[in-house]
Amino acid sequence: MSLLHSWYARMKDDYQLALIVICSLLFGLTALFYVLLGCLPSGDEPHYLIISQTLLKYHSLDVMQDYNHRDYFQFYPLLIEPHITYNALGQVLPLHNIGAPLLWLLPFALLGRLGAVWFIVLVAVLTIITMYRLLLLMGISQKTSFRACVAYSVASPFYIYSHLTFVEPIGALACVYAVYVLWQDKISWQGLTISAVLLGILPWVHMRLALLEIPLFFLLLCKIYQQYRFRHWHYYIAYLLPLLILSLALEIYSYQVWGTLNPATNQINGNSKPFEVMPFMGMVGMFFDQEHGILLNFPIFLFLLPGILLTLKRRFVGYHLLVLVVSVPYIVAFTSFRHWSGGWCPPGRFLLALLPLYAFYLAYALERVDTMWLHTLWRITLCYGFVYCLLSLLPPHNGFNAESGVNGTLAFLQISHYRLTDILPSVYVPGKQWLLGLWICGYLMGVCLLLAVTYRPRLTRTLLHRH
Repeated sequence: MSLLHSWYARMKDDYQLALIVICSLLFGLTALFYVLLGCLPSGDEPHYLIISQTLLKYHSLDVMQDYNHRDYFQFYPLLIEPHITYNALGQVLPLHNIGAPLLWLLPFALLGRLGAVWFIVLVAVLTIITMYRLLLLMGISQKTSFRACVAYSVASPFYIYSHLTFVEPIGALACVYAVYVLWQDKISWQGLTISAVLLGILPWVHMRLALLEIPLFFLLLCKIYQQYRFRHWHYYIAYLLPLLILSLALEIYSYQVWGTLNPATNQINGNSKPFEVMPFMGMVGMFFDQEHGILLNFPIFLFLLPGILLTLKRRFVGYHLLVLVVSVPYIVAFTSFRHWSGGWCPPGRFLLALLPLYAFYLAYALERVDTMWLHTLWRITLCYGFVYCLLSLLPPHNGFNAESGVNGTLAFLQISHYRLTDILPSVYVPGKQWLLGLWICGYLMGVCLLLAVTYRPRLTRTLLHRH
């Protein structure tokens, strides 16, 4: 008991340690129960695991051997349609990138699917801790940073994706760590090396994530030049050498295995390309669509826009520009994909890689607006998001949707004959754009009300001072 008491006392004073304990227990135990209770992998998950299994059993990338022998029944005991494509020689190869299956190869070899899932748990925990440190660097208090990180842990897509074998958590970690190093007053060569490795593996994980790598690469390079000019060459070496090695290795792999120097050939062969449709509906949908939007399913992000407006100050201009440079190309690319259902599920999948950067705006709104009704609203949104994450664990959908215009996780919630999903907007239901517009207008009015409440005491003091 005394040991537990000392640990509890230490966590009360050490917010980072408390975050590590909370996230590790929450993510790790959820992943354990999710796998052991027989919840099957969904979407692209089994196909990523099949790549790892093929590498271990057949020492090959010919995943059709695994599909034909049904070795994947070990973690997915149902027939599944192969996700395959062909290289320039007509040889069968996996449709998906091999980066993530390689990263979790050892845990998968030791513990099977659970090992791969626990690898993602580790990535999610490291992301939350790095996000906490970034918030401190941005001037957010320890208490508010802790609150924001706990909210991300229990009531955001991070909770859902911490027990799924998707690649977006890896992108989130690389992105937030690079920004954390970039925002330090004095960068270290160790931080640069870790950033370089994380950025260098992004194209291996998915070529879509290279859109995050490119701006962050140049921003960090400019940071080194700003601090050291052409002195201290070891900083440049520590940063550029890992990136050069990983980039050359990717080109060699692409040429040897795929017969081309284009590292995105598997995605092109699989008919998955950006800029196939206009991105505007996707941009609206990633916030307000009931199947894919983060505002409706994880309402803690309702505080993002107020936070952005409250931080429109000169001292935050650099961070705003950084977020824009990193976010805009990536968002325009993934919102212009033709297909949504697989790639966008569960909600917030593609946007997950950017969400840690947006935590600053959420945390700033929490710290700046200190009213009782805001705290009440915050608790309500936190509880709603947590319940949604728990409901996403349940079969038969496990949080996945299929462009039907109805969120399968919420479909059973109804009063009399009226379902909750009937009043939530969808970009897939023709003739209901008025409902989408109504929600957007209602949200904007709520933001205006929040800002009015925030600035009212200041305006009152100004008017009294004048009189």
